Amino acid sequence: MSEKIHIKSKGSLSVLRPINNVAVFVRAAGEYGIDQKKILAGSGIKLSELDDPLRIITTEQEIMVGRRLAQLAPSPLSGLDLGAHHHLISKGKLGMAAMCCETAFDALKLMLTYIDLVSSYFQYDLTVDGKNGYVRMKELVNLDDFSHYVFETEIVSLYTICSMILDDEHIFKEMHLAFTAPGHAARYKEIFRCPVFFNAPQHLLMFDALILNKPLKHANPLTKKFLEEECRHLCERLNENVTVKDKIRHELMFAEGDFPTLDQLAHRINMPERTIRRRLKAEGTSYKEILSDIRKQKAQDLIAAGDLSMEKIAEKLSYSEVAGFYHAFKTWTGTTPANYRKKAS
Repeated sequence: MSEKIHIKSKGSLSVLRPINNVAVFVRAAGEYGIDQKKILAGSGIKLSELDDPLRIITTEQEIMVGRRLAQLAPSPLSGLDLGAHHHLISKGKLGMAAMCCETAFDALKLMLTYIDLVSSYFQYDLTVDGKNGYVRMKELVNLDDFSHYVFETEIVSLYTICSMILDDEHIFKEMHLAFTAPGHAARYKEIFRCPVFFNAPQHLLMFDALILNKPLKHANPLTKKFLEEECRHLCERLNENVTVKDKIRHELMFAEGDFPTLDQLAHRINMPERTIRRRLKAEGTSYKEILSDIRKQKAQDLIAAGDLSMEKIAEKLSYSEVAGFYHAFKTWTGTTPANYRKKAS
């Protein structure tokens, strides 16, 4: 493939997503001897729902389950181990549609088009210029202590999916990763079978552009067309099921810096402030209640992670004084932040 190509996946994180990733998380937990019910505790997801292909969850719920798995997993277990479980078949109808494509390029383009069904946390930017192809990965949300775990899971998932599509283990020519080499850096070269460079300015994957022309052995245009239509309907369903409460929670949960005001949120979701208030009231909540709940959840996650001082946590949660944060946390949980951290550790 010598012509120039440039395609991107969407640049925003979806509010809702299929339950596929959580199902993979929980089944993997069972394999590693982790109590599956503990993984789901507090997420609002039942163990019996993991077999329901139509079950839709929020991105917030998925992250909650992923964090719990990371906390309960044995210390040697990393995102590199979990990523292999997120293979092509785990992506449901989208994975099957990709297998039925004519070429590897068609399959990758399909996956990027319906990336909401992949449950990704990155924007993918695919370019081809001459003999080389490049994939740039841009993080869509800062997950603090959980970011590295998510990246490792997703990069191994990407490699596993590409390996299955191409029926080849040699996918990348080089990998450039925008973080310091971890203690298990040697595993990267073992898994990806290529040179890996850390401390790069951005996540960049380099590959031989010729692989995009490779015909796929399971190509079936008719089946692919049918499955792609199903994928389109699934994506429409994700958008149709989003409530105003879901949208507000999503914006507050993944806000960078200070929490946005209701007026700012109105501009972000393109809805008048009065309409937001009315819709939230009809849904049995309010902006103030949602913000308080998000602060509580973020506080618990940050305290349990154990790597930030209480002063820093108060600042991240937009409290002007630490005393205000302490008072709020005691009201939420009935205990102090210090006692909560001690119990979590």
